[in-house]
Amino acid sequence: MLTPQINLFKKSNPLIVKVLSNLRLTPERGKGKRPFAEGDSAIHRITLSVDHNVYPYLIGQSAGVIPPGEDPEKLAKGSADPAYTIRLYSIASPSYSFGKTKDTIEFIIKRDDVYDESGNLLYKGVCSNYICDLKPGDSVTMTGPAGKKFLLPQTDYQGDIFFCATGTGIAPYLGMIEELLEHKLIQYQGNVYVIYGAPYSDEIVLRDYFESIAKKHPNFKFITAVSREEKNSFDGGKQYITHRLRELAPQVKSAVEGNGKFYICGGPKGMEKGVIEEMIAASKSTLSYEEFKKDLETKDQLFVETY
Repeated sequence: MLTPQINLFKKSNPLIVKVLSNLRLTPERGKGKRPFAEGDSAIHRITLSVDHNVYPYLIGQSAGVIPPGEDPEKLAKGSADPAYTIRLYSIASPSYSFGKTKDTIEFIIKRDDVYDESGNLLYKGVCSNYICDLKPGDSVTMTGPAGKKFLLPQTDYQGDIFFCATGTGIAPYLGMIEELLEHKLIQYQGNVYVIYGAPYSDEIVLRDYFESIAKKHPNFKFITAVSREEKNSFDGGKQYITHRLRELAPQVKSAVEGNGKFYICGGPKGMEKGVIEEMIAASKSTLSYEEFKKDLETKDQLFVETY
């Protein structure tokens, strides 16, 4: 049984690591299905060299990154420590890294940029742009690991698992699926569903990986919801992950009643509400939203990380 390690490295004693690769996963602005006026949706996969004996993370945890430079807002306030604060990002690689080499850590990160209605850039996210601009050989200052709840079962488990994601909320599920079905650190029997939503079909990142896993493992289902291109089968409106869950209502009910696990990750913060409401409807629960959510969290059946 693996035990999550917490805050081995802090701002006062960070870990310095090296960039191995940085790959953009979405089309360049103006070359994909997203209209130019909607700005850029730049999602990158970044791999860093990390010795797991030094930084023993578990998939489902997060790692902290400290961008270089000084925060103008802190400087304006006369802060004694004007350095940028730590930004936490979900780890995307399995606990022993891909290939079980125990020497890398990966992230799936989107540039946190804001555009006006005409597609003009209004704001650039400091840390996300710093990370997405990194080149092989660059150094990165890291803290962590952080988090001890959003984890896979650590002992043999029988039960269905639903992984629900929007946008870069898919990040932890990349490593979780690899660990669960390929590394097989626990004996697992059940069905696995990844339900992944994005505005455009070419922003469903990592599709090749998940589709290849689906071909190898009959108990794995990769289901997408593309809101700007698809219509749902219920009211003909945009297709969201909640509609995909509704299509799977019998399976959702069975999982709720049979010790199944539900992971929800993505944004905007609060996106879990629609997913949980579909779970309540499918299971025909008479509990209130808050009661239902607390009940499943207490039973280790519901795990939420939204931002």
